[in-house]
Amino acid sequence: MNIAAVVSLGAMGLAFGAALAIAAKKLAVETDPREGKVLEALPGANCGGCGYPGCAAYAAAVVSGAAGVDRCPAGGDAARIRIAEIMGVSTDSAGRTRRIAFVKCLGDREACPERFSYDGIQDCRAANLVGGGHKSCRYGCLGLGTCVAACLFDAMHMSDSGLPVVDREKCVACGKCVEACPRGLIELLDEDIAVYVACSSKDKGADVRKICKVGCIGCGICAKNCPASAIAVTDFLARIDQEKCTRCGICAEKCPMKCIVLDADQVRVGQADSNGVAVSADVQ
Repeated sequence: MNIAAVVSLGAMGLAFGAALAIAAKKLAVETDPREGKVLEALPGANCGGCGYPGCAAYAAAVVSGAAGVDRCPAGGDAARIRIAEIMGVSTDSAGRTRRIAFVKCLGDREACPERFSYDGIQDCRAANLVGGGHKSCRYGCLGLGTCVAACLFDAMHMSDSGLPVVDREKCVACGKCVEACPRGLIELLDEDIAVYVACSSKDKGADVRKICKVGCIGCGICAKNCPASAIAVTDFLARIDQEKCTRCGICAEKCPMKCIVLDADQVRVGQADSNGVAVSADVQ
């Protein structure tokens, strides 16, 4: 063995190592200590609901000023308030209206039958590519649970009738289910929404009646009976202006297809609305 060669290689190794150590110190990017604190305040779900690929990316964005302190749906008010404290900014300690996912379809297997038997990959996105989907309604839920699989918080499950059901207590409005649905049937709305149209069909009424027992037929009866003029029908689909809605529940009572859903705990049954119109106590 050539001792001189070994010594030479050893010296070179030491020199390169020293150079790398010096370079690491010179070129090191200092991390703001607040970044680690913000990360600790986050739930660690890495759900992406904030718009960033993970909690670490969001924490870095907050510290750099690229993102606000209120963009973590999974952390809720607790995370928002704690992050605001770390960043030294003010925030509304009273909190904000919580948002949850709403499924805009009632067409289960009984109400909206299949056009053909689908035996492919049990994924709504795959099924939607096969002949436009196996359900009779081209706008309706395909019932294969892709949204349920996408939920990171166990806040959705499939009912026995083949429709996804949202667990309001567990939902954090991360938006994963919204992204997963190939038909855009899931929407994030304020938790206190009391009345909404659970249908997404834009087909004419006569066509809807042929394929679904609970689809909106665009008849306009709900709009005509709304005392607050909060409902409009466009593309054969009723839409509720939640800013105008007084939660009277009359639209659901009058709807012939029963596709308008009420939250019974929030509908103002038996009371007068803002226009003085009495609300029927029969609304359930």
